[in-house]
Amino acid sequence: MKNKRKLAFLALVAAPSLIYAAPTMSASAADITGQVKTAYIYDNTYYYNSKVSNVVRLISNINDTTASFQANLETASKAYDELTATEQQYVTNYSTLSNHKQTKVAYRKLADQIEEKLASVESTSVNYYQNVMETKDWYNTLNAAQKTFVSAESQRILTSYISPNTSIDKVVNKIQLLNSSRITFHQDVADARAELNALRRHTNVSLPAGVEKMLLDAEQLVVKDKAAAKEVENAIADLSPKTSTAQDVQAVKTAFEALTPVQQQLVPNVWTLVDFVNGKYDLPTKGNGTKTPVLSDTTAVPGKITAMTRNKNTYTAKINVADSENSTERFVLTTKSNMTVIIPPLGTLLNEDTGVMEIQITRNLNRITFQATLNKKPVEFEADMEIIINSLSPNASIVRTYDFGEQEPADYTVEGNRHFIQTKTSGSFQIVR
Repeated sequence: MKNKRKLAFLALVAAPSLIYAAPTMSASAADITGQVKTAYIYDNTYYYNSKVSNVVRLISNINDTTASFQANLETASKAYDELTATEQQYVTNYSTLSNHKQTKVAYRKLADQIEEKLASVESTSVNYYQNVMETKDWYNTLNAAQKTFVSAESQRILTSYISPNTSIDKVVNKIQLLNSSRITFHQDVADARAELNALRRHTNVSLPAGVEKMLLDAEQLVVKDKAAAKEVENAIADLSPKTSTAQDVQAVKTAFEALTPVQQQLVPNVWTLVDFVNGKYDLPTKGNGTKTPVLSDTTAVPGKITAMTRNKNTYTAKINVADSENSTERFVLTTKSNMTVIIPPLGTLLNEDTGVMEIQITRNLNRITFQATLNKKPVEFEADMEIIINSLSPNASIVRTYDFGEQEPADYTVEGNRHFIQTKTSGSFQIVR
């Protein structure tokens, strides 16, 4: 009997929860299982009530790649919020819940971006089909959870069949009407390519011979336009009120004016150039009038005929430009290719620099390239420079050509079998027989 009492006493010591039982609670304070809300402590180990356990389970069930992600996250979040502050402390995977909430924010932003792209092109636009297909490709990269954040209407559009609102004839006509001199040329090229791509997404179309090459050539012109504009943009960016002279500004201005109107609209900092040209800054003078120019010993003599030096099809001559030089007589430069170049008096030269002016003229068949530079910068005169071409038919005409294939009638006169081209700047010319 004595041993039985000893064993009973040891059993009570080993199970203190039998001694310190929780106080009896009303039915409203207990959950549906009959367990109470409080946590019990034994040997520093926490045992949770059913609500805490339920929240832990709900959080564990969240999967951010399935379509049920939003619903499961909302259910777990609501259940967690209904816990008391003490109970919330025992939710061991709360960090997982927090991470899922951040994921929800990221998914919402992604869905907003997709919907913004889908809405960026009107349904009546020729580019609408292309935009929908691009957005659909993007949408299809999403997982099931991410797709649920996209609105039902957007999902309907992105999962439905859609045909392009254009035709082969319309695309061909658009390509054939591309004109590189139009201000809208770049946008026209982009629209034509977008419509052609839209057609090809719909069916394997074949364009008439040469039409697609026209589009490819136009796209190459766009690339060249951007490159030419970028060069001038960089030159403007290099201008500085502290180091740039009036000659530097003039050179950049000349380069900008040499661009086509289409190219000029691609120069974003043109108003910076305008500020320099309009005298917004007090620029330093170059040499302060005391610089001694480096001149050449073999130059053309003003008022006399000088034979240009020949190297294959190219003829060159040099002219000294300085205060000490004759500024009232013109220069007559001759070649052995039925061409003569007349340079007006230096008093009509707009460039304010000094040094050696280089004149170069090249003739390849019916194409003539003429360059006049001073210290490697293009020169400009108030009076006309003249290129005299002998032995041409009186019916021959001359056009001025540009780097990207554009042409315009040149300023010229005809006297018998001689054509006189007048120009104040360098340029390329084509003889049309």
